[in-house]
Amino acid sequence: MSRSVPPDPGFVDLAFPLAGGRLPRDHSLALWDALARALPWLEHDERVAVFPIRAASVSDGSLAVNRHSRLMIRLPEARVRDALALCGTALDVHGARLEIGRALTRALIAHGTLYAHRVACAAADESVFVREVAAGLATLAIGGDFICGRRTATAGPDGTLVGFSLMLTGLKPAESLRLQIAGLGPHRRLGFGLFIPHRSTAAVGSDRAAEEQHAFR
Repeated sequence: MSRSVPPDPGFVDLAFPLAGGRLPRDHSLALWDALARALPWLEHDERVAVFPIRAASVSDGSLAVNRHSRLMIRLPEARVRDALALCGTALDVHGARLEIGRALTRALIAHGTLYAHRVACAAADESVFVREVAAGLATLAIGGDFICGRRTATAGPDGTLVGFSLMLTGLKPAESLRLQIAGLGPHRRLGFGLFIPHRSTAAVGSDRAAEEQHAFR
């Protein structure tokens, strides 16, 4: 039987306002590289996770950074002061200059329904993904039900990374916090396996789900 791990209250989300131009839709690897150049200690702290930047879609397939866009980093509270060195600086992300504003700290919320835009999978096969999710949740001693959604493909350092969106429901408070802190699966630096509270059970991966996730941010 898996041992229940008590939630660690020492993790937070940092939300940095952004100003800048257009980003490629698939920008997570370039974003991580830019952050690692600005904050070299990131390469040595496996606990830090980075969300993809949410921005407005434009007709050429790129994303336009706007006043609602945020750089979101999930990290140990002890690292907050180090990460705040980003405030007032600029990042070059795939040729786009992103100016970083003053960050706000957000506590993790123990919500019964969580959503991840993408969770990594070893193969582009939903049945494989379901088995991997079940095994990962068992390792973390997390119950509840889950719903798989849209398949995604993201550039990684060694090739394309495949993932699926995922919603979990019926989580206990300790389970919810534990999952947000631990994440699910690899590549958290590239935005995989990162969960946020979700306000409804809209179809996973649907436009409505994406809108609700954006609104939470």
